[in-house]
Amino acid sequence: MLLELKHIMEEEYTVLKKLLEALREQNRYLVRREAFNLDKIVKILEERSKNVALLEMKRRKLTKNRPMREIIEEAKDDNLKKIYEDIVEVLQKMQFQKDTNEALIKHGMIFTHQMLRALNPNVEAKTYNSIGRSR
Repeated sequence: MLLELKHIMEEEYTVLKKLLEALREQNRYLVRREAFNLDKIVKILEERSKNVALLEMKRRKLTKNRPMREIIEEAKDDNLKKIYEDIVEVLQKMQFQKDTNEALIKHGMIFTHQMLRALNPNVEAKTYNSIGRSR
């Protein structure tokens, strides 16, 4: 079981690294505002995320949904522990990159919305809500 688990985790690590690289590429496209490349990278992100999910399901089936920390402590295998720590590190980097990309997307959407409001002003009478914003 440990040998198969180690193999699955190594494969999962390589797929996660590829997913992280795709997130970094998405970041570059967001910064450069390359809309067509962003459309392409979404498909790549979906495909790589699906691969990660498949490997995760394999691993959970093999470990019978037991926590990985518990399994690693019982195994006392330094190589397995190293792979697990590498996976955790990549996941943390991915979370940071994902949050950064989401912030860039949100910022771009707010900017676009403001530009559209400036280009096409509303000619109706302004009414204000309780917060003080116009409707």
